[in-house]
Amino acid sequence: MRFEKCSIKGSRELNEDVLVVNEQDQIFAVIDGATSVTPYKNRNEETGGFIAANLLGSFLQDVDKTSSLENQVLLANDSLHELMVESGIDTNKKTDLWSAAFVVVRIKETTLEYVQTGDCMLFARYSDGQIRTITHDQVSRFDSKSLKKSLDGKRLGYHDPNELFQYLLPTIRENRNMANTFDGYSVLNGDPRLADFLEKGTINLSGVERIYMISDGLFYPSTSIEEKTDWNAIVSTIDHFGISNYANKVIQMEESDPQCDKYPRLKTSDDKTGIVIDLSQKREFAKSETVQHATAKDV
Repeated sequence: MRFEKCSIKGSRELNEDVLVVNEQDQIFAVIDGATSVTPYKNRNEETGGFIAANLLGSFLQDVDKTSSLENQVLLANDSLHELMVESGIDTNKKTDLWSAAFVVVRIKETTLEYVQTGDCMLFARYSDGQIRTITHDQVSRFDSKSLKKSLDGKRLGYHDPNELFQYLLPTIRENRNMANTFDGYSVLNGDPRLADFLEKGTINLSGVERIYMISDGLFYPSTSIEEKTDWNAIVSTIDHFGISNYANKVIQMEESDPQCDKYPRLKTSDDKTGIVIDLSQKREFAKSETVQHATAKDV
């Protein structure tokens, strides 16, 4: 099994994304930490989003084969809650919570198990060229709301980043309060209701040649906040350039628009993490095993 990966820090001090490559257990993850609305840093100058993402990553490094990914994620969620309480965080205030979106997969002999929250995305490409979007971007409508508010703010003359952030703050707080609710989105934030809203499932690997996992920093920049994300185009562009070169292409576009005017976005440059897993060798091995088994039966 071959894979190509990248994890690149954005325009802020820390890379709050985490990439997990656990080849022993065949577990792979892209985790996107989210800075709490109420600022927090520990003695190591680590943000809540950084802590949440890395905590989940640690829970995926050594996983018992009998434990589901769902169970492992919920254990990490409980641990995050305990850590926040120990650190004096008011866990009744969602805007104070340390959080992370993620997509995690475990590759088995004939199936792929996955769990997902937020806007970390999972795709598969089949041997006939078809691209399958397996997950759903749960926060796109909330991002659109924030982006519209940001554009309104700029029209009103809020061009200083700090002034614009203060103008956006009520909307950002509203969005965070929708975490793990029926009208909102799922996210790892220590809230036990994550268990009710966690996306999870299994697909069979018949015909699957490649698996793609990306954080939202790798979404292709758009000039319109109304335009729907073209997932097939993103996957095809990653295939064309390779994921590292694709990431650099996105960064170049962001650097050409430091004020976020041409490509409306909330950060100059977001952290970018992704992995492409090539299953073609696994498929060839499985086919040869099938042929050998059939031949042995004939004999």
